Amino acid sequence: MRSTGRLAAIGFVVLFVFTVLAVGGYELSAQQPGGDRGTAQRQELRTAKSPSRQTKGAPYPAATPSKRIPNEDQKSHPVPTGPKVGDMKPANPAIEIREITNRDGKKPEPTRKLQHAQSLFEDNSEPANSPPPPAPLFFKDYRELTNSISSTSGCCPEVSAGENGQTIMMTGNDWMALSKNGGGSFSNINPTTIFPQDDGGFCCDQVIVYVPKIDMFVWLLQYWTGGNGKNRIRLAAQTTPQVRASDGTSWTYWDFVSDTFDTKSSLDYNDVAFGDSSLWWTSQNGTGRVVVRIPLAQIAAKGTINFQYTAGTDALWSDLTQNATNTVYWAGHINNSQMRVFSMRDGDGFYSWRTVNVNSWPNGTNSTKCPNGTDWMQPFEGGKHYVFGNALQSGSVWFSWLASAGGNFPQPHVQMVKISPATWTLQQQVQVWNPTIAFQDAYLSTNSQGELGMEIAFGSGGFYPSSSVGVWGDFVVYYPRLSNRCITRWGDYNHSRRAASNGAEWIAGGYTNDKDGSGNSIVIPHYLRFGR
Repeated sequence: MRSTGRLAAIGFVVLFVFTVLAVGGYELSAQQPGGDRGTAQRQELRTAKSPSRQTKGAPYPAATPSKRIPNEDQKSHPVPTGPKVGDMKPANPAIEIREITNRDGKKPEPTRKLQHAQSLFEDNSEPANSPPPPAPLFFKDYRELTNSISSTSGCCPEVSAGENGQTIMMTGNDWMALSKNGGGSFSNINPTTIFPQDDGGFCCDQVIVYVPKIDMFVWLLQYWTGGNGKNRIRLAAQTTPQVRASDGTSWTYWDFVSDTFDTKSSLDYNDVAFGDSSLWWTSQNGTGRVVVRIPLAQIAAKGTINFQYTAGTDALWSDLTQNATNTVYWAGHINNSQMRVFSMRDGDGFYSWRTVNVNSWPNGTNSTKCPNGTDWMQPFEGGKHYVFGNALQSGSVWFSWLASAGGNFPQPHVQMVKISPATWTLQQQVQVWNPTIAFQDAYLSTNSQGELGMEIAFGSGGFYPSSSVGVWGDFVVYYPRLSNRCITRWGDYNHSRRAASNGAEWIAGGYTNDKDGSGNSIVIPHYLRFGR
């Protein structure tokens, strides 16, 4: 959530393998306006501590689910229009749609291209010296979490996943599920039975990651604002053996109360990332985007955490760098041709930011229709262009965000930029786009081979909004199951991550909007693993 707060006969997954320089002869780099390094600005980090607490065996009675819908009154922050840079045209072919014909790990069979995937390029012929196409993806371990249907939130599941071989944890807005057989089955666990109902009680916006270096699952939960105007972020951690032995009910946890960061606002919309020695989490409050840094060693020790954190930054709702090492990045838009990129390096007692120039992109109102005529981006996503995708690839950082129709883009789409932290300049700018299909909110992650994977939503062009995954460079999209009803709010995120048990693969969570046998609207979360 954000605030100051899907196997049908034709299962499918959105795949994008976005090669770094050129694929099939198409140059992917957009016109590069160069950078404006200037003098980096910096600010000292603040410090605080949080004592650890323990819970075991689900000792609390299940709380009655809240009927509140998070973020219903959230206001958007339109991006100003800056100096025009570039021609606002696609830098790469349009994305195709293909059906997943395999879910057992075998290589997929060739499938036809759909009419939706035609490019706007004048010349779609393949040059004689084109490199060979990338190896096809395989998909496996697809599992629908049918036990979670009744516990999905009123607006959107927002699925996150963490994996260590046979042990997989998944979360949605208000549920957690655990698999101890590699995704063969999942058991639902009610978070309100594990932790106390502090502040206004358990809310939403959960994130789960598995951190191999300390063999721990780290679980972030958000709580509603209470009558005292405060809420909290709760961070829980446990080793794989203890997660399995306790069936997901034994945890050490730490609370981060909102007034630590700002006495006049609450925390909302979260993300988690980790590197070689730190774990970072971020949340939004009334002062901006706050980023917290915690030593992994202190999490592993299960004692008091001494953490450092930023003031509120104007990278509103930005996610954090996945697959980072010793530096985390986050970003916001100054206007539609400039970004402000923040960084925080381990060992430094400060964080810094610089302006980076990019090619101009359409920053109008996001609007696109389902087959039944309902606009699935209005009103909630209408004015939002926040930087959701964020991943490190060979020393460069990728950012992505939702852009509106405009220029030579007939539909809302995702803009992606690759930036060099060494020079603070734009290296590449590409788009996840299609003339009839809209895309929204790519969550990025690299595998151990340096390929850029993602989870992304798509809809329109005959499709109801659906979850998808992919790898950048194939210019193809695959999805595991199609939604068959529309919504006016997709949600803020569904995660894809590098698989811990095989770094060349990814795991992902998504969902389908469907109806049950009685015609009631339901949401079906799913887990998926994919790779080459």
